Amino acid sequence: MSKKLEQMNIVVVGHVDHGKSTVVGRLLADTHSLPEGKLEQIQEDCRRTAKPFEYAFLLDALKDERSQGITIDSARCFFKSHKREYIIIDAPG
Repeated sequence: MSKKLEQMNIVVVGHVDHGKSTVVGRLLADTHSLPEGKLEQIQEDCRRTAKPFEYAFLLDALKDERSQGITIDSARCFFKSHKREYIIIDAPG
């Protein structure tokens, strides 16, 4: 019988350009919680467009978010640790 993990919901809020999406993107990358190939896809897009890579790009669902460098719509992300399942909501600043 598998053990039911605790669930924790986290909402990341703050002023615009204070790194909310960057922190969440880095967390997802470091915990290997991104869809397969997502990190490489964003890195390739950055090379192709000559933009520096930013972890915040991993959360951008809208083209305008990446081109303007801001979060326009909230993003919901999931990852697990050995103790918990996490749901993170990255809110616009």
